[in-house]
Amino acid sequence: MGGTAVAFNFTRFVVGWRSPVAVETSYILEGFQSTKRTVPASPFLVSAMLGLGGVNGSMQGLDLVDTGRRLALVLVPMVLSLTVHECAHAGCAYLLGDRTAKDAGRLTLNPQAHIDPWGTLFIPALGVLIGGIPFLGWARPTPYNASRFRQGLNRRLGGVLVSVAGPLSNVLLALAAISLLAALGKAGFPLYRLSDDGDAIHRGPVAVFLLAMYELNLGLAFFNLLPIPPLDGYRLLPPVLDPLVRPLERYGFAILMVLFLLLPPVVLGTLFSPVLYVMERGEVLFGVG
Repeated sequence: MGGTAVAFNFTRFVVGWRSPVAVETSYILEGFQSTKRTVPASPFLVSAMLGLGGVNGSMQGLDLVDTGRRLALVLVPMVLSLTVHECAHAGCAYLLGDRTAKDAGRLTLNPQAHIDPWGTLFIPALGVLIGGIPFLGWARPTPYNASRFRQGLNRRLGGVLVSVAGPLSNVLLALAAISLLAALGKAGFPLYRLSDDGDAIHRGPVAVFLLAMYELNLGLAFFNLLPIPPLDGYRLLPPVLDPLVRPLERYGFAILMVLFLLLPPVVLGTLFSPVLYVMERGEVLFGVG
């Protein structure tokens, strides 16, 4: 089986311990929230995400229009990014001679073939409804059979190539999104708007969407390269570690949940600081920060 694409909203999770400047530049939904929004924005109420009580509390005074916009600006990039990620796995396996994913209907950009209703839609939407809380998101794993790779191709190397194809596709999506955003800015496209009271300038929906695509895809690429099953990076570990790591495969997702819900914020901040740095430098380099 191919690695499961898992997306983790880095920028919103680490917002609690980053500098004010970093928070302002990376919080992708900052400029598209109504001044009437009353949903609490506490980034560390992880326990609330695990119970409906947190949702019920956040629904009080909820601005439905604003919430719908925020849902769209999270779920649409999530679905697109995970779809491309899984299709890239399937496409690479097919190019290497394995038709398993193609025969299973996974060599397509139709999101229906890749969406996991719980992981792609419900969990991310729950995070939005609670407000400002980290979320995980995942798609259905793409199957492949290394024994079907072309004759002469090392099976382990083929597996590595299939695994890397997913994160690489997300890096390319991120570059495409920020390049388009920069090009639109230079062409004079209206990317910003005045606030309701006219006292501040905020990013418009196009800018927010493209930044969401940029940051989510960089985060998706980085996160999936971590060497933890079922992430793609697990397939990049040297063979000598197989006896130690393979028994953990069946518990991989549980391990992920424990690590990223229970680890101290400072530890996660240190772990994710490289990709956050790349995100911010990319925005500055393309002139969109």
